[in-house]
Amino acid sequence: MTPIQSIAFVINLSKPEAQSTAEALANIAQAQGKQTQFITQHPLESDCLKDVDLCCVIGGDGTLLGVLDASIHSQTKVLGVNLGKLGFLATYNPDQLIKDFASILDGDYSVEERSILHCQSNTGETALALNDLVIKEGENRGLIRLKVKSEQRLVSEYHCDGLIFATPTGSTAYNLSAGGPIISPNVEAIAMTPICPHTLGNRSVIFDTKTPIEVSFHDLPEAPLVSIDGKKHFEKDNLSSISIQLAKERFPLIRNKSNTHFSIVRDKLNWGDPTVR
Repeated sequence: MTPIQSIAFVINLSKPEAQSTAEALANIAQAQGKQTQFITQHPLESDCLKDVDLCCVIGGDGTLLGVLDASIHSQTKVLGVNLGKLGFLATYNPDQLIKDFASILDGDYSVEERSILHCQSNTGETALALNDLVIKEGENRGLIRLKVKSEQRLVSEYHCDGLIFATPTGSTAYNLSAGGPIISPNVEAIAMTPICPHTLGNRSVIFDTKTPIEVSFHDLPEAPLVSIDGKKHFEKDNLSSISIQLAKERFPLIRNKSNTHFSIVRDKLNWGDPTVR
Protein backbone atom coordinates (compact mmCIF):
# COMPACT_ATOMS: atom_id res chain seq x y z
CA MET A 1 0.00 0.00 0.00
CA THR A 2 0.98 3.68 -0.33
CA PRO A 3 3.28 4.90 2.48
CA ILE A 4 1.78 7.33 4.98
CA GLN A 5 3.22 10.87 4.94
CA SER A 6 0.92 12.82 7.28
CA ILE A 7 -0.92 11.71 10.44
CA ALA A 8 -3.56 13.35 12.61
CA PHE A 9 -3.80 11.86 16.10
CA VAL A 10 -7.34 12.23 17.46
CA ILE A 11 -7.01 11.82 21.22
CA ASN A 12 -9.75 11.14 23.76
CA LEU A 13 -8.22 12.83 26.79
CA SER A 14 -10.72 11.16 29.14
CA LYS A 15 -8.72 7.94 28.65
CA PRO A 16 -5.68 7.87 30.99
CA GLU A 17 -3.22 6.37 28.47
CA ALA A 18 -4.37 8.33 25.43
CA GLN A 19 -1.93 11.26 25.56
CA SER A 20 1.15 9.13 26.28
CA THR A 21 0.20 6.67 23.53
CA ALA A 22 -0.22 9.50 21.02
CA GLU A 23 3.16 10.97 21.96
CA ALA A 24 4.91 7.59 21.61
CA LEU A 25 3.38 7.05 18.17
CA ALA A 26 4.14 10.62 17.08
CA ASN A 27 7.81 10.11 18.04
CA ILE A 28 7.97 7.07 15.76
CA ALA A 29 6.34 9.00 12.90
CA GLN A 30 8.57 12.07 13.35
CA ALA A 31 11.69 9.88 13.36
CA GLN A 32 10.65 8.83 9.84
CA GLY A 33 10.12 12.44 8.78
CA LYS A 34 6.32 12.27 8.78
CA GLN A 35 4.06 15.24 9.46
CA THR A 36 2.03 14.94 12.66
CA GLN A 37 -0.68 16.88 14.48
CA PHE A 38 -2.73 16.35 17.64
CA ILE A 39 -6.51 16.88 17.77
CA THR A 40 -8.29 16.69 21.12
CA GLN A 41 -11.74 17.99 20.15
CA HIS A 42 -14.18 15.53 18.59
CA PRO A 43 -16.39 14.85 16.71
CA LEU A 44 -14.38 16.47 13.93
CA GLU A 45 -15.50 19.15 11.51
CA SER A 46 -15.96 17.75 8.00
CA ASP A 47 -12.87 19.50 6.54
CA CYS A 48 -10.61 18.76 9.52
CA LEU A 49 -8.64 15.98 7.78
CA LYS A 50 -7.91 17.75 4.50
CA ASP A 51 -4.51 16.64 3.10
CA VAL A 52 -4.08 14.08 5.92
CA ASP A 53 -3.17 10.51 4.90
CA LEU A 54 -3.99 8.80 8.20
CA CYS A 55 -6.25 9.59 11.12
CA CYS A 56 -5.08 7.64 14.17
CA VAL A 57 -7.91 7.58 16.71
CA ILE A 58 -6.84 6.90 20.29
CA GLY A 59 -9.73 6.13 22.60
CA GLY A 60 -12.27 3.56 21.45
CA ASP A 61 -15.14 2.90 19.09
CA GLY A 62 -17.11 5.92 20.28
CA THR A 63 -14.21 8.25 19.58
CA LEU A 64 -13.71 6.64 16.18
CA LEU A 65 -17.33 7.25 15.18
CA GLY A 66 -16.65 10.96 15.72
CA VAL A 67 -14.23 11.07 12.75
CA LEU A 68 -16.62 9.46 10.23
CA ASP A 69 -17.78 12.61 8.41
CA ALA A 70 -14.27 14.08 8.21
CA SER A 71 -12.77 10.81 6.96
CA ILE A 72 -15.46 10.44 4.29
CA HIS A 73 -15.08 14.08 3.22
CA SER A 74 -11.31 13.77 2.70
CA GLN A 75 -11.10 9.97 2.13
CA THR A 76 -8.56 9.81 4.93
CA LYS A 77 -7.72 6.33 6.17
CA VAL A 78 -8.58 5.65 9.82
CA LEU A 79 -6.80 3.46 12.35
CA GLY A 80 -8.23 2.92 15.83
CA VAL A 81 -6.42 2.30 19.12
CA ASN A 82 -8.71 0.76 21.72
CA LEU A 83 -8.56 2.16 25.25
CA GLY A 84 -12.25 1.42 25.82
CA LYS A 85 -14.24 -1.75 26.44
CA LEU A 86 -15.18 -3.54 23.21
CA GLY A 87 -13.10 -2.35 20.28
CA PHE A 88 -14.86 -3.70 17.18
CA LEU A 89 -13.59 -0.74 15.11
CA ALA A 90 -10.58 0.33 17.17
CA THR A 91 -8.81 -3.02 17.05
CA TYR A 92 -5.22 -2.17 17.99
CA ASN A 93 -3.98 -2.03 21.56
CA PRO A 94 -1.27 0.57 22.36
CA ASP A 95 1.64 -1.85 22.77
CA GLN A 96 0.86 -3.67 19.54
CA LEU A 97 0.55 -0.48 17.50
CA ILE A 98 3.74 1.03 18.91
CA LYS A 99 5.50 -2.14 17.78
CA ASP A 100 3.93 -2.15 14.28
CA PHE A 101 3.57 1.58 13.60
CA ALA A 102 6.81 2.11 11.67
CA SER A 103 6.00 -0.66 9.19
CA ILE A 104 2.41 0.60 8.82
CA LEU A 105 3.70 4.06 7.92
CA ASP A 106 5.95 2.42 5.32
CA GLY A 107 2.89 0.91 3.64
CA ASP A 108 2.46 -2.45 5.38
CA TYR A 109 -1.27 -2.24 6.03
CA SER A 110 -4.63 -3.34 4.60
CA VAL A 111 -7.73 -1.18 4.22
CA GLU A 112 -11.31 -2.39 4.62
CA GLU A 113 -13.80 -0.25 2.73
CA ARG A 114 -16.72 -0.33 5.18
CA SER A 115 -20.18 0.43 3.80
CA ILE A 116 -22.22 3.24 5.36
CA LEU A 117 -25.86 4.30 5.25
CA HIS A 118 -27.14 7.47 3.61
CA CYS A 119 -30.19 8.62 5.58
CA GLN A 120 -32.52 11.39 4.43
CA SER A 121 -35.66 12.79 6.05
CA ASN A 122 -38.73 14.09 4.21
CA THR A 123 -37.57 17.58 5.28
CA GLY A 124 -34.37 17.19 3.20
CA GLU A 125 -31.87 16.68 6.03
CA THR A 126 -29.19 14.03 5.46
CA ALA A 127 -26.76 12.08 7.63
CA LEU A 128 -24.32 9.17 7.31
CA ALA A 129 -24.32 6.12 9.58
CA LEU A 130 -21.41 3.70 10.00
CA ASN A 131 -23.28 1.55 12.55
CA ASP A 132 -27.00 2.13 12.49
CA LEU A 133 -30.09 4.31 12.34
CA VAL A 134 -32.63 3.71 15.13
CA ILE A 135 -36.22 4.97 15.25
CA LYS A 136 -38.11 4.97 18.57
CA GLU A 137 -41.13 6.65 20.13
CA GLY A 138 -40.25 10.28 20.91
CA GLU A 139 -40.93 10.27 24.65
CA ASN A 140 -39.73 6.68 25.09
CA ARG A 141 -43.17 5.78 26.44
CA GLY A 142 -43.52 2.43 24.71
CA LEU A 143 -44.72 1.03 21.40
CA ILE A 144 -44.54 2.84 18.11
CA ARG A 145 -46.22 2.02 14.77
CA LEU A 146 -43.91 2.24 11.73
CA LYS A 147 -44.61 1.43 8.08
CA VAL A 148 -41.70 0.11 6.01
CA LYS A 149 -41.58 0.09 2.20
CA SER A 150 -38.99 -1.15 -0.29
CA GLU A 151 -39.26 -0.40 -4.02
CA GLN A 152 -42.29 1.69 -2.98
CA ARG A 153 -44.03 -1.53 -1.96
CA LEU A 154 -45.10 -2.37 1.57
CA VAL A 155 -42.80 -4.68 3.51
CA SER A 156 -44.81 -4.61 6.73
CA GLU A 157 -46.24 -2.35 9.40
CA TYR A 158 -44.44 -2.79 12.70
CA HIS A 159 -45.87 -2.31 16.19
CA CYS A 160 -42.79 -2.39 18.39
CA ASP A 161 -40.48 -0.39 20.64
CA GLY A 162 -38.57 0.72 17.55
CA LEU A 163 -36.65 -0.34 14.44
CA ILE A 164 -32.91 -0.69 13.92
CA PHE A 165 -31.36 -0.36 10.45
CA ALA A 166 -27.78 -1.61 10.66
CA THR A 167 -24.78 -1.90 8.38
CA PRO A 168 -22.63 -5.04 8.57
CA THR A 169 -20.27 -2.99 10.75
CA GLY A 170 -23.15 -2.13 13.08
CA SER A 171 -24.59 -5.64 13.08
CA THR A 172 -22.59 -6.45 16.25
CA ALA A 173 -23.93 -3.37 18.09
CA TYR A 174 -27.57 -2.56 18.99
CA ASN A 175 -28.77 -4.87 16.20
CA LEU A 176 -27.16 -7.89 17.87
CA SER A 177 -28.49 -6.93 21.31
CA ALA A 178 -32.00 -6.84 19.83
CA GLY A 179 -31.63 -10.35 18.38
CA GLY A 180 -30.48 -9.38 14.89
CA PRO A 181 -27.92 -11.27 12.78
CA ILE A 182 -24.15 -10.86 12.66
CA ILE A 183 -23.14 -9.87 9.12
CA SER A 184 -19.61 -10.14 7.75
CA PRO A 185 -18.27 -6.62 7.05
CA ASN A 186 -17.53 -7.49 3.40
CA VAL A 187 -21.21 -8.15 2.66
CA GLU A 188 -23.26 -5.32 1.16
CA ALA A 189 -26.55 -5.53 3.04
CA ILE A 190 -28.81 -3.63 5.42
CA ALA A 191 -30.30 -5.43 8.41
CA MET A 192 -33.65 -4.26 9.79
CA THR A 193 -34.39 -5.54 13.30
CA PRO A 194 -37.53 -4.73 15.33
CA ILE A 195 -37.00 -3.87 18.99
CA CYS A 196 -39.37 -5.94 21.17
CA PRO A 197 -42.04 -6.44 18.46
CA HIS A 198 -45.63 -6.91 19.62
CA THR A 199 -46.12 -10.01 17.45
CA LEU A 200 -43.97 -13.14 17.36
CA GLY A 201 -43.94 -13.10 13.55
CA ASN A 202 -41.80 -9.97 13.33
CA ARG A 203 -38.16 -10.89 12.78
CA SER A 204 -35.07 -9.33 11.23
CA VAL A 205 -35.05 -8.67 7.49
CA ILE A 206 -31.93 -8.45 5.33
CA PHE A 207 -32.32 -5.96 2.46
CA ASP A 208 -30.11 -5.63 -0.58
CA THR A 209 -28.41 -2.28 -1.03
CA LYS A 210 -29.74 -1.32 -4.46
CA THR A 211 -33.20 -0.10 -3.42
CA PRO A 212 -33.95 2.65 -0.88
CA ILE A 213 -35.96 1.69 2.18
CA GLU A 214 -38.62 4.13 3.35
CA VAL A 215 -39.92 4.27 6.91
CA SER A 216 -43.03 6.40 7.48
CA PHE A 217 -44.85 7.43 10.65
CA HIS A 218 -47.67 9.74 9.55
CA ASP A 219 -50.11 8.97 12.36
CA LEU A 220 -47.87 9.63 15.36
CA PRO A 221 -48.88 12.43 17.76
CA GLU A 222 -45.29 13.77 17.55
CA ALA A 223 -42.06 13.06 15.68
CA PRO A 224 -40.20 9.93 16.80
CA LEU A 225 -36.72 9.82 18.31
CA VAL A 226 -34.19 9.18 15.52
CA SER A 227 -30.60 8.37 16.41
CA ILE A 228 -27.72 7.79 14.02
CA ASP A 229 -24.67 6.07 15.47
CA GLY A 230 -26.06 6.92 18.90
CA LYS A 231 -26.62 10.66 18.27
CA LYS A 232 -29.98 12.40 17.82
CA HIS A 233 -30.86 13.59 14.30
CA PHE A 234 -33.81 14.94 12.32
CA GLU A 235 -35.43 16.75 15.26
CA LYS A 236 -38.23 18.57 13.42
CA ASP A 237 -41.97 18.69 14.09
CA ASN A 238 -42.90 18.00 10.46
CA LEU A 239 -40.78 14.84 10.22
CA SER A 240 -42.93 12.09 8.66
CA SER A 241 -40.58 9.68 6.87
CA ILE A 242 -36.94 8.66 6.44
CA SER A 243 -35.27 7.09 3.41
CA ILE A 244 -32.34 4.74 4.00
CA GLN A 245 -29.94 3.36 1.41
CA LEU A 246 -26.31 2.43 0.93
CA ALA A 247 -24.12 5.53 0.49
CA LYS A 248 -21.84 5.85 -2.52
CA GLU A 249 -18.93 6.62 -0.20
CA ARG A 250 -17.02 4.05 1.85
CA PHE A 251 -15.27 4.37 5.21
CA PRO A 252 -11.57 3.42 4.78
CA LEU A 253 -10.64 1.55 7.97
CA ILE A 254 -7.16 0.08 8.42
CA ARG A 255 -7.51 -3.53 9.49
CA ASN A 256 -5.46 -5.12 12.24
CA LYS A 257 -3.96 -8.04 10.30
CA SER A 258 -3.44 -10.11 13.45
CA ASN A 259 -7.23 -10.31 13.98
CA THR A 260 -10.16 -11.40 11.83
CA HIS A 261 -13.69 -10.03 12.20
CA PHE A 262 -14.93 -13.23 13.78
CA SER A 263 -11.93 -13.62 16.09
CA ILE A 264 -12.87 -10.18 17.45
CA VAL A 265 -16.50 -11.29 17.86
CA ARG A 266 -15.40 -14.44 19.69
CA ASP A 267 -13.07 -12.51 21.95
CA LYS A 268 -15.23 -9.48 22.73
CA LEU A 269 -18.57 -11.29 23.08
CA ASN A 270 -17.29 -14.61 24.53
CA TRP A 271 -18.89 -16.34 21.56
CA GLY A 272 -18.44 -20.06 20.96
CA ASP A 273 -16.15 -22.49 22.74
CA PRO A 274 -13.76 -20.43 24.96
CA THR A 275 -11.00 -23.03 24.42
CA VAL A 276 -10.99 -22.34 20.67
CA ARG A 277 -9.36 -18.99 19.85
